[in-house]
Amino acid sequence: MTTLLQSSAVGDRLTFPPFPEAPPGVTIIPFKDFKERGIQMFPEDDEIESDGLGIPTVVLKTRHDTDQCKTQTKRKNKAELPPTIPAAPGARKEWWDIWMDNEDSNMTGPYNPHTSPLDRLYEAAADFRKTRSWPQGATGISASWDQFRLFVGLLSNTPVWTRTDKPQIEDEYESSDDEAEFTKEQMVEAHVNRGGPKRPPPPRTRVRPPYAFYGMDPIPVGSDQEVQTLLTNENARREEQMIDFLNDPELKIRIFLSSYMRKQGLIWTDRNLINIPRLVEFFIRFLVRNRVFPESDFDRELRRSLTVIGLATKELILTSKIAKQVPDEFSKACFECFGRKSEGYKPLDPIIEADKPWSQKDETAEVSLTKDESSEPAEPDAKRLKLDSETSGSEAAVDKFEDELKAANVEVIKVDDSALMKEAEQLQIIRDNVNPDIDTLPTWAKSEGWGLNSDDAGSWETPALDWGPVVKFSLIPFLGPTAFPITHTSGVVECSVRRVKSYSEPPNPATLPKSALTNEEDPDAVEIELERHFAKVVLSPWAGWDDYSDEMPHMAKPRILETSSGPIHGVVGTVGQVEPVSGAAATPAEGPQPHDPFNDDITLLVQPTLLPVLSPGMGLGGTWVQIARSQDFITDKRKKKKKSKRVTTRYWYIDELVLTLPSYHT
Repeated sequence: MTTLLQSSAVGDRLTFPPFPEAPPGVTIIPFKDFKERGIQMFPEDDEIESDGLGIPTVVLKTRHDTDQCKTQTKRKNKAELPPTIPAAPGARKEWWDIWMDNEDSNMTGPYNPHTSPLDRLYEAAADFRKTRSWPQGATGISASWDQFRLFVGLLSNTPVWTRTDKPQIEDEYESSDDEAEFTKEQMVEAHVNRGGPKRPPPPRTRVRPPYAFYGMDPIPVGSDQEVQTLLTNENARREEQMIDFLNDPELKIRIFLSSYMRKQGLIWTDRNLINIPRLVEFFIRFLVRNRVFPESDFDRELRRSLTVIGLATKELILTSKIAKQVPDEFSKACFECFGRKSEGYKPLDPIIEADKPWSQKDETAEVSLTKDESSEPAEPDAKRLKLDSETSGSEAAVDKFEDELKAANVEVIKVDDSALMKEAEQLQIIRDNVNPDIDTLPTWAKSEGWGLNSDDAGSWETPALDWGPVVKFSLIPFLGPTAFPITHTSGVVECSVRRVKSYSEPPNPATLPKSALTNEEDPDAVEIELERHFAKVVLSPWAGWDDYSDEMPHMAKPRILETSSGPIHGVVGTVGQVEPVSGAAATPAEGPQPHDPFNDDITLLVQPTLLPVLSPGMGLGGTWVQIARSQDFITDKRKKKKKSKRVTTRYWYIDELVLTLPSYHT
């Protein structure tokens, strides 16, 4: 009996030796040769904890007290966050927070690495669309996703054609086959009455094509074969876009999140500036996490693009905030002091009647003047005589009518024409100056409503017009009574695109030197006060910012405007375009250093409240005005004051801002 139990136990378990042979291609490392690799403290993928060989770790099915993430990954950071306070009932949760909660579970695939990368990209985009709940309403997430697919090549722009071999029916809408199929699939029956009429489907939302396709005439085709050729060419163009994206995803994402969004008008809504970078980030991380492209080249480039997306998430919304706060009040006070220097809309000079040729003057003037203004008034011409005769005839008819009324015992009350004309003129002035947004029009000041007494609350009265105070910006709130308008003036005026190199808060007042008391206006003392009150923003030239997009050729190179004063290191063309010259600018014996728009930094003075919306590397395009000293332009040496011993930078202010760009703009 004992022998049977022993043989049964041996048969139910594995016993070694003999050891089984290893599968083909597999090498078993002996325990004596095993080396512990540990885990990566800072893995390349900040979401996945990996061991020393790059193999992802797994979460044990059974939870233990000692189980914890030991590396700097998002999993650990999320676990270490303090418990959040529950949101108030009814508080709205952002769509990206909802996606993030379920993102770890959105695993798809596997994707066959032996298939074409284009097929894998198309399949992954379809899985990305199906594995998440897309927000509804006015978020615009679906429309933004469609724009990204158009840019990458995942969605095609169906060409528009017209058949020349078939008669064209005017004013008749022809739906395509796909629209008819969509209508058939989306038809739903009314649930009010069983068997009732079918409810029409909701209108299909078409993807807005790029603006470059707007206004294009339909392509004339004469056969089905030509139509098929158009569609084939469009598919080939779409595949070329996908290939370009996979070859350099970082570059294509830089273009999409900068110049493409600008050209397609996606930057003019703040929600797009917030949503689109996050949407693209979710898609790229989806590709990496599901190993759609396990090839090292593809994987490395996709990870590099995440750095650009991180910058876009931060800087795109800042472009909108900067545009809303610049120029600041200090810059506005400067161009109230020195006048506008930018090329904006300017009022036309009034047309002086005397400058017109004699033949073009108003022929309805009461008195015709000869060319010699000192001569006596000439006799009325024929037209004036005709006008007088018509007036006298009308007056005679009025007198005759009044006589008839008096004969019929009707009292005639004459109205003072001058009083009516005066009230009419006042009303016209109000009409010309009233705010067009006000949906009321003032009526006669002294008249009464029909059927109402003058004491009634509903009588017609002129409504109070809220003209609002005219805002005039001044330097006094910043500097108090100052000699700034006397000691300084506007200098070089440059229109260009520059980068934010650095910025700093106003220094501690204790570190600034005190100005000596003097009866004369001291520019050094004024500049010390400027440094005391304002922050500094250093802008450096940005050459080649428009090489890829070519969207604003007039700002591709710096320009010196005609309102500029001061020396320039370069050749200024007829339209202000500056051509660089070789060599450094020579230092003059007196006066300011010549400004080199291609190499010199400029230092803007701005209010400190502007600094939180700035970020190093971002681009600003506009008109910059140098704050020059008045003595720099005095040529008479007798009137020129003694040269200052204090070496200072010539500061600048912002006259106009027309462009804000992220640091990665391409």
